[in-house]
Amino acid sequence: MFKKKEALIFLVMAFITGICGSFFYPLSSLFIIEALGATPMMLSVYMILSIVSGIAVSQWIAARSDKGWNRKNILLFSLSCYLITVLSFSFIRDYYVAIAVSMVFGALSGSGFGQLFALGREYADKHIKDSTTFLSVMRAGIAIAWVVGPPIAFTLKSAFGFSASFVVAGMATFISLVLAWIYLPSSVIKGEDAPKETKGPFGATVVLFCIAVIFMCSANNLYITSMPLYFSQELKVNASWVGYMFGMAALCEIPIMLKAGRLAARFGTMKMLALSLVSGCVFFVAMINVTEFWQLLAVQVLNGFFIGITATLGMVALQDMMPNRLGTASTLFSSLLQVSMLVASLSVGVVGEYFNYYTTFYVSLGLAAMALIVLSYFVVRESANREQLAQQAA
Repeated sequence: MFKKKEALIFLVMAFITGICGSFFYPLSSLFIIEALGATPMMLSVYMILSIVSGIAVSQWIAARSDKGWNRKNILLFSLSCYLITVLSFSFIRDYYVAIAVSMVFGALSGSGFGQLFALGREYADKHIKDSTTFLSVMRAGIAIAWVVGPPIAFTLKSAFGFSASFVVAGMATFISLVLAWIYLPSSVIKGEDAPKETKGPFGATVVLFCIAVIFMCSANNLYITSMPLYFSQELKVNASWVGYMFGMAALCEIPIMLKAGRLAARFGTMKMLALSLVSGCVFFVAMINVTEFWQLLAVQVLNGFFIGITATLGMVALQDMMPNRLGTASTLFSSLLQVSMLVASLSVGVVGEYFNYYTTFYVSLGLAAMALIVLSYFVVRESANREQLAQQAA
């Protein structure tokens, strides 16, 4: 895969996309609270409105992409809207203006992630032997960006304010936009090749798996949203701690993501997802019980395994369930991440308002445990299918 120019551009694009997000999203909850003077409940309202609008727009666009809309053009449009969003946040200091920008330009940018990975999957299926490993490496590119991004973002925030980090996110977005425009191939889906089914694409199995994804991603997103607030508002530690936590977790994700495709082929996708949830549960138990910096840093190994597997194989599993609707499947996974952010936003608002941010770790633990229970159905189902195939081969 590394000998093909287009494949390398996809990997570079994934890394730069990760840089765009890592300089913006980890600071967003802190920005709404500190710079705009919002309460925890106002933070929840902002995130709910942003997420609902983003899901609605991105799923509509994804459905159109599977019926012939050019994925590259959609990606370029989404990146342009994201550029407007992050640059706007560099000077916005009004809560309601932030909501308006997020609901318009933020929502229109929401389909970018799904279209990049759908385009990558289409390309890999045609030109690369192991498309699962290719997508895993793409996802690892995002993780690498999250190793370096958050520490630098929080350092810039401490030294120069929120605007500095948001401007860097804008610069990275512009570079990504130029690379996509010049180098990425156009979509291989043609109108006449699009799925002709009139029924909805989501069967009972897909819906059940989506529920498991929402639970597992909600656990992680609640941690991402509340951890900066827990450190700054309750532990009263330096903001750089947050960047190191995010960076360490992302560093641990990288080798897991690079090996995720091979591990899934050997042990089964659902078994690996279940194992990652066990790791996640242990991680949240640890977060409940430790407060020393070195301890918090050490347990990020568990968090890295949890995120590395779920973020990579979760999308692959959905694409495998919906092979003729890669745009819908990839964007659906992105939308499930947004739904999980909605759950996390509601949780952090309610728990932060009535209890404290420390309590959110208990909620994350409960969500991860529920995801593991739901996923057990798929583990049994996958094991039965693998045994049946082994018997047929024998």
